This record gives sequence, structure tokens and C-alpha cells, in this order.
Amino acid sequence: MYWNCKMILILGWLMASFCYSASHHPQDFLKQIQGTPNEGEQIVQHFCANCHALKPLIDVGAPRIGEKEDWQVRLQKGIGDILQHTLEGINAMPPRGGCFECTDQQLVLAIVAMLPEEFRASFLLALKDHKKYN
Repeated sequence: MYWNCKMILILGWLMASFCYSASHHPQDFLKQIQGTPNEGEQIVQHFCANCHALKPLIDVGAPRIGEKEDWQVRLQKGIGDILQHTLEGINAMPPRGGCFECTDQQLVLAIVAMLPEEFRASFLLALKDHKKYN
């Protein structure tokens, strides 16, 4: 009886894993939200919030969404560093923040969505001057 229960649990877990991997289609999600007014926020909630939330599920020291103290030091280093870290990854963050299907523009929208409101305009202004996005 013990082994039967154990096998049922293992098989159930395997089936759930396969179902999840078959149903995880980030391209469809990104296509669905493309061009919406809150595209950046939706990307953040889907791909970034586990590490960047105010109370993250995975606390790796990532800058928290909307927290001035967390972003101020990073912004002082320059927009180039933020973009490079987003594209290439840094510390525990994977390249592209784990959103390998996101375009560079979508990653920028996600960054803007995570910034405190008072930093957004200056970030977008600096972005216009940044060579990669001209």
C-alpha cells in the first residue's frame, strides 16, 4: 500500500510537471500584452516580481519595485549599467531577467515599471541619449 501511494504521488507530480511545461507559453503572453498601456507592469508581474517585489519570494538583494533607495545607487552608475545588467544578467539574475522571449524594448518597459515614479522621466530621457536605443 505504501509503495502504491508513493508511485501515485510520483506519477502525479510528473504529470503536473509535463502539463506545466506544455502550458507555459511566454511568447503567447507577450504577444497578448504587446502595445497595452501597462505592458511593462505585466511583464514585471509575470517575470520579475519573484525577486523584485517589496517582499520577494526569492530574496537575492534585487532592487525592489518602486523603492527609491534600491534604485538611486544603480541609476547614479548610469543607464548603461542598468541596461547591461538587464541584458547580460548580474549575480543571481539570469540574462534578460529570465524573459528570453522579451524584446529589448519590452525589457526597457519592465525597467521603467519597476522604477520609482520620480525616476521614470529622467531614465527615459537618458535612454534617448543612449547609443543602443537611438
